[in-house]
Amino acid sequence: MGGALVASLAFGALVAPCSADERPPVTVVAGARGALAHRLSQELEAAGLRVQVEASPTAVAPGGLLIVVPEGDEGAIEIWSASGGRADLVASVAPDGPLDTRVLRAAELVRALRSPARAPGDAPPAAVAPAAVAPAPLPPAPVAPPAVAVGPGEAWRSLPLGAWAPPAPAFPVPAAPRAALVDVGVAMAVGWQTPGVSLALDASLRIWPSARVGIGLLADLPIVSPTIQAPEGEVGFRSTLLGAELVLAPVARTGRLGLVLSPGLGLAHVSASGEARPPYVDSDESTFTALVYGRAEVRLRLIDSLVLTAGALGGAAIPPVDIRFAGRVTSTFSPLASFSLGVVIQR
Repeated sequence: MGGALVASLAFGALVAPCSADERPPVTVVAGARGALAHRLSQELEAAGLRVQVEASPTAVAPGGLLIVVPEGDEGAIEIWSASGGRADLVASVAPDGPLDTRVLRAAELVRALRSPARAPGDAPPAAVAPAAVAPAPLPPAPVAPPAVAVGPGEAWRSLPLGAWAPPAPAFPVPAAPRAALVDVGVAMAVGWQTPGVSLALDASLRIWPSARVGIGLLADLPIVSPTIQAPEGEVGFRSTLLGAELVLAPVARTGRLGLVLSPGLGLAHVSASGEARPPYVDSDESTFTALVYGRAEVRLRLIDSLVLTAGALGGAAIPPVDIRFAGRVTSTFSPLASFSLGVVIQR
């Protein structure tokens, strides 16, 4: 861990004491991995522990535990403790195996650390038995690294107060959630516009420079288009949309459920391909028009980076596009709406 994490642990041990009859909560430092922190906190709360989730390292009272969750899948999940004037890394879960298995193992380690002391002859549970020697204090020199003993799944490390030279971390501890996050989504949309019902493929890209505000692109590509029937013949109608959006997240995207609102301005390519009955002749026409639209998207997180989405879109063409048969207006493309179901991958 970096010096800031050790300093916050040591400072908390000095200035944030807890009452003798109430144990301090377990603090989970999650960074941008909100869904992972949510699952871990649920496991710990189910074991009767008080849990608080933080985006960056914070002070820990004596006897408190702090769990640091890595941003990527390669880093270890580390458990720190503040007690007796020391800031100790008491356990870690190595970055091997599925992420859910590592979360369960980290929860087992915390429960073991918070369980009442066992009798001297009792062996620790196999699921949490550390394969390391007792912590060894650092020498007084601030540049000397602490003694480290690494087992198959845990590591024990100790640092006395006053020597601020922690070992190099396996991953950088985030001071805040990542400044940018990218959403890539795809959905099937059932739409309606004045000529009729359609089926389209929606593809979207969203970039989030902040946690709740971002920008995005939307492409609506027709798969099944409506057909207009008239005495003069029939016309196959197609519309393709490319839009730019302002995206807003009134409900945080890191939780289990989320909501994204996207007002947008787009350009639509509208085409009509006619098959006329005699004495009329066939004709194919196309044009461009602007679209003003808005859409809302409800999200349900399936796993850490995969989200199920259900959305609705409504808008209008400016100016409207008239569809004519032999000089007679039979339909006008302007209002449109669609409902979609798809998935979003977050990176």
